[in-house]
Amino acid sequence: MVTSDSNPSTQLRHKNLPWIRTPLLESNALSKAAGCRVFMKMDMFQPSGSFKSRGVGNLCLKAVQSRPGPIRFYSSSGGNAGLAAVTAARMLGHEATVVVPETTTELMKAKIRVAGGEVISHGASWKEADDYIQGLLEMDDQGVYCAPFDHPDIWEGNATLIDEIIDDLGGSPDAIIASVGGGGLFCGIQLGLMGHGSPDVPILAVETEGAASLNAALQAGYHVTLPAVTSIATSLGARRVAAKTYELGQRPNVKSVVLSDAQAAMGCCRLMDDERVAVEAACGVSAAAIYYGLLGKVVPNLQPDSKVVLVVCGGSNISVDMLAAYREMYGSKAIIGEVNSRDVPSSHTS
Repeated sequence: MVTSDSNPSTQLRHKNLPWIRTPLLESNALSKAAGCRVFMKMDMFQPSGSFKSRGVGNLCLKAVQSRPGPIRFYSSSGGNAGLAAVTAARMLGHEATVVVPETTTELMKAKIRVAGGEVISHGASWKEADDYIQGLLEMDDQGVYCAPFDHPDIWEGNATLIDEIIDDLGGSPDAIIASVGGGGLFCGIQLGLMGHGSPDVPILAVETEGAASLNAALQAGYHVTLPAVTSIATSLGARRVAAKTYELGQRPNVKSVVLSDAQAAMGCCRLMDDERVAVEAACGVSAAAIYYGLLGKVVPNLQPDSKVVLVVCGGSNISVDMLAAYREMYGSKAIIGEVNSRDVPSSHTS
């Protein structure tokens, strides 16, 4: 376990940081659907609107602490990581530039600008946007690269989520459900549990069809790259997960689950109906794992008094109009079907 002097969540008690401690709320509706006690970790309440404030905020904070003088942060992101970078940079007194793929919605670009960031659209994918930003960094000696998910500072910041959960529950949960894109959140959860001496807590690592890069790698048995990302859950749109994500994904506590876009969309609608919270599809898919009965199938030993945590990771690419469109488009299609779930064999334990 990390020491109190180095633990970001311990520092949180003593100074203002680019992220906050978020509530852990028990949900009656989700508990009824799951057959056990389900708690929502409300990271949609972070300053940037998503869990990204933890990891990206920690990276920005460490850069400021180690580099006195002017800094400009550069982030390549389809949305939430860029918004978190701008939010953290401004809170720390610095500027930020975000390069987004040309597929990024006008809604997300507007939110980044309102937060105070410069927005540049370039390329058809995150990889092309990221390549472009490397050129910008070469021309700016005050530039600091703000990785969206693949960096130890990101994982350390995201691990504070586990510190808070264990503190609020008075111990480790019986399972955690979280969405996986590039794997920054997943790595933080896994490393946080390991740091607290709870490496066996099951993690449902949830992805959507068309963006399931972790599941594809686990199924193939090697670190693969998807040919393209085709899911509506664009925040999960990493064609290749971080190497650390693939490494930690092979641990026996990981349950890799893939759901459809329709199920992800209806997960968003159900969270709005049941809990009055608006989240994007990349978050709704984790709730769908409960609503569509996957939790009990993947973690069959849960009891009525078991405590399961759903990470409500948030995301800003959502609106009332989008929720209405999801209900119209997917309402009749979001049926319980064959779901691609995978328990990682113990022979793959690292």
